[in-house]
Amino acid sequence: MSASIRSPRAPSRWRRSASRLVAALGVLSVVASSTPAFAQAGEAKAQIAAGARAARAKNWRAAADAYAAAVKADKSAVALDGLADAHYHLEDWTEAHAAYDDLLKTFGAKLARGTKAVATARLAEIENQKTGRLEVTVNEAGAEVSVDGKPVGKSPLAAPLRLSAGPHQVRVTKDGFSPFGTPPNVVAGSTTKLAVKLEALANKAKITVREKGGAKVRVLVDGVDVGESPWSGEVEAGEHEISIRGQGLGAAPQRIKVERGQPQDIEVVASSTTAPVKLATSDGKGIIRLDDKVVGEGSFSGDIPAGPHKISITREGYDRFEEDITLKEREPFSKTITLKLVSAIETGTVVAAERPLEGIYGGFGLIGTVMPGGSSNDVQAGCESPPRELAGCSSPKQNLGAGLSGYVGYHWQPVGVEIFLAGQYDQSSPEADFNASTLDPGIGPDPARTESYAFRRAGGLAAARVRYTIQGERFRFSAAAGVGFSHRIIVVSRDTTSKVDGTRDFFSPDSVNYWSPVISFEPSFQIRLGQPTALAIGMSLLLESASLLKGQPTSTAPSGEQRLGASGLTTPGYIVAEGAQVYIGPYIGMMFGP
Repeated sequence: MSASIRSPRAPSRWRRSASRLVAALGVLSVVASSTPAFAQAGEAKAQIAAGARAARAKNWRAAADAYAAAVKADKSAVALDGLADAHYHLEDWTEAHAAYDDLLKTFGAKLARGTKAVATARLAEIENQKTGRLEVTVNEAGAEVSVDGKPVGKSPLAAPLRLSAGPHQVRVTKDGFSPFGTPPNVVAGSTTKLAVKLEALANKAKITVREKGGAKVRVLVDGVDVGESPWSGEVEAGEHEISIRGQGLGAAPQRIKVERGQPQDIEVVASSTTAPVKLATSDGKGIIRLDDKVVGEGSFSGDIPAGPHKISITREGYDRFEEDITLKEREPFSKTITLKLVSAIETGTVVAAERPLEGIYGGFGLIGTVMPGGSSNDVQAGCESPPRELAGCSSPKQNLGAGLSGYVGYHWQPVGVEIFLAGQYDQSSPEADFNASTLDPGIGPDPARTESYAFRRAGGLAAARVRYTIQGERFRFSAAAGVGFSHRIIVVSRDTTSKVDGTRDFFSPDSVNYWSPVISFEPSFQIRLGQPTALAIGMSLLLESASLLKGQPTSTAPSGEQRLGASGLTTPGYIVAEGAQVYIGPYIGMMFGP
């Protein structure tokens, strides 16, 4: 299209560009609203204002709380200075020192001279007159260290602790060791050293075993003869089996649980007659009980007092075995038991375990796009605000396109992070019908003619995105949003035909390109075809700019060599894309995993 199309449409073109930019910014604000940085900055400003009001009212505790919230939301020099000043007036010397130290280290080079001087002077005052350092060393690594009831870390500590001058309560604890506590006195302007030695707790306990009637018997602990009754000794904490054995005497073994450091007295009753007993299961599994006391697992051998007894054996998934026996003096008893599978099996609905949304995932899809505002090329703009030479035109307001996309990432239910790649093509084909032009306003003369254009654009993009997924048994909702960069190459062609004699001219300048930041947003509804596979149907939104990084529209070079028969043919540099470029359209694809 000739330059005469652009010259008379400048005012209306700016209005249209402004309206498109407002629409693009509206889309951008919707996506950006999900980014916490904007909310954090607003929260920080509100807390700084609240802290300033509290400081003016000398309500230093409220000021400290407000400035601390501002630092947490968005750390700045103003917030840190206010926090340090509030703690200084509250005489919270440790907190004031930490805030002033952070202020000078982080923002010292940018602070106003007066602010920096006050911070430096107060930091020196706190270090030399109000606080000291406590260096705590512990003989055991991994011990929990707390000061005045507040945890400060595990041994070994990375550095000495900065504390207000005076006494403090230090406590050091670790499993298996006696706790340590002491109130060291911290001296202002110096380092106080505290060496802590933790003492290991014994993992044993003393037990005493005696036969109730004083009979002369041997004591067995876990089947090992340890001496005559009464016997005392230390055993490891945990479960143990105690039994006795003597000439014509015995007792059923009993199991005890020994607690660390807790002494225990055990009394055993010996029977005047015993019988050797051997019990076993056919496969060596199952809990054996004798008179409701556990005596072994899979097998048992020992001397049992003569008389009636009850044997029971239990095992998960098998019927309980029970039998009453009567032992005769010194008459051996031996039995091997075969357990039976449970005779009654309860059945119910089998519920498949739901696969968690955790692990590597990926997917691909086909994208169809339409540009609601077009690409703002010269021909589209000229048709909306035609020059006087333009007799008529046919210009689609939208560029149509399609693309292929793919992504791969890692999911932690319900959020994942991913890398997104896409390739895309779009085009528009406007036409214009011109009357003959004169030299007024200085371009031409050009003959009456028709011009057919093709604006073809291809490119790709890469973005880092965050994905949120809600999963059901059959369906899944997933939405991904993120930012990245795109690159587009645009090829323009113009086919001109004279309405006077039918002569033609074809013109195609060198391709042009642009780089742009890009915002991607892609919600989808998914039908699960299996545990890790789903069919995804949704919408794709891409937002970029053809002139943001260049600072000017993307344009072709003009040509002064084109002719239409004997006449010249004005061929300016064409604007092929300008301002915000919004692509929106349907998406269909597959998602795999996690």
